[in-house]
Amino acid sequence: MNLKAWKEETFALLLNNGRFEITDPGPLCFPIKNFEIKRDDKQRLLLTTHCDPRSRNGSLNSPEFPAGTIHSVTAGITLSSPYMTVIAKGVIPFDQNSSYHLAKGREFTEKAWIDSLESSPDNVDQVYQLIEWVDNVDTSLYIYPHNLEENLKTIATRKFSGEDETLTQHAKEWSFSSSRCLRLNIAGNEIYIAPFRNHTRERPSGPGFILYKKFPCDDIRRKIRECLSFAFGLPLIYLGYTLLSKEFEFIGFQAVTPHIIDESVYSYQALPPAPVTSSSGIARRIDPDMFSRTVNALFAHYDELNFRHASWIYWHAMFSPMHTQPVQFGAGIEALQKAYRKLNKSKYKTCLLDKENAKQLKDEFLKIVDAMILEDAEKTELLKKASELNTASLRIQSERFFANLSLEMGEKEKNAWQRRNDAAHGNATKPDCSIELMRDIQLLKNTFHRIVISMTGASSQYIDCYTPRFPVRQLRETVDASDRIFFEE
Repeated sequence: MNLKAWKEETFALLLNNGRFEITDPGPLCFPIKNFEIKRDDKQRLLLTTHCDPRSRNGSLNSPEFPAGTIHSVTAGITLSSPYMTVIAKGVIPFDQNSSYHLAKGREFTEKAWIDSLESSPDNVDQVYQLIEWVDNVDTSLYIYPHNLEENLKTIATRKFSGEDETLTQHAKEWSFSSSRCLRLNIAGNEIYIAPFRNHTRERPSGPGFILYKKFPCDDIRRKIRECLSFAFGLPLIYLGYTLLSKEFEFIGFQAVTPHIIDESVYSYQALPPAPVTSSSGIARRIDPDMFSRTVNALFAHYDELNFRHASWIYWHAMFSPMHTQPVQFGAGIEALQKAYRKLNKSKYKTCLLDKENAKQLKDEFLKIVDAMILEDAEKTELLKKASELNTASLRIQSERFFANLSLEMGEKEKNAWQRRNDAAHGNATKPDCSIELMRDIQLLKNTFHRIVISMTGASSQYIDCYTPRFPVRQLRETVDASDRIFFEE
């Protein structure tokens, strides 16, 4: 097998070696003389094709839509070699130009974005290992506890025509071992996750891989990535995968253009919501048993929490402009409340009065409205409110929610929740209140973490990201009023 298949994505090496041709150009200009596919500096898949200047315009193959129409990009192309067929989806041409070369004459160049590249084996049972390529794996905070050992042997042989014997001319052996991976079992899926060496240290994260010993479906792997991201405190960016057979032969791959919330995801320092180790001496070394319990708890409750939706809100809140973060963290907390209410209808009460008193209140209200001299439209609107008289305010519902989860809420947390309301309703704030805003964002983040951990049983503790040095607290414990605040004026 090609050693590259273990080290990095291999699609560029595979597709640009001259053995592939574009057999179905889709929206591209054609015929195509040669092409190159690579990732740009933002990890997007970029296709560059070179054609004869008399090439036909491939946009004629694309459907025409009226101006302003919003539609999915369905255009694709097919790349073929004697051994493999690759399908490219979401192909969007965006740049065309013509140039003249003394050796080649006039040439037409076209560039296009690609959403995904994929080649799957005919029988997925052939897959022995799946290597997922990810970016934004922490290389700064964590110490990975397991060893990753690599051995490379190079042998040069010589065999003369007519001779049966093969002579070994030269042999070289190289080995490397480093504690740079984490072995976990998530819902029966044995995985290994590791970052690649970061020599430049340009950012606190870098590329890495997640290795599976079988071929789990896309949905399972996506859930595992999202649970790992939350537990690590850093969103993993999915780039694709490589498929290997039992003989470690390359049998398929996928490469995708990642959808990144914001470039700041690459500069964020990882901070887990719950402890990753029970050791006080080496706080950064991951305890695989403790970390596995956290990730498995998140995975087990993923669907009932609608965690895909909640984590989507959470990461957008983390990397959005500061003044909008409170409302987004608040939206994430309300999404968790809705999931809890759906699961615990008998415990989660949204009313104020019992049925008898509520009916009496509604009847009296209807009588008063009916006796009033009002326009029909005004009376109709008042009558609609009759059904809302017995509904508790969002403040009271939130207090009941936290009480049901046995989570204490101090004055600082309550004030931070009010900050969420201010941001949501456009209430005026003090011109120089950025420090208070930053404090409240950390408190709202604490609250989101504590709710998720409590609802999943992921841990009995949480990491307080509001207080200096990020102390570990018991889950029900609020931020102590005597603690020094996180940001100093």
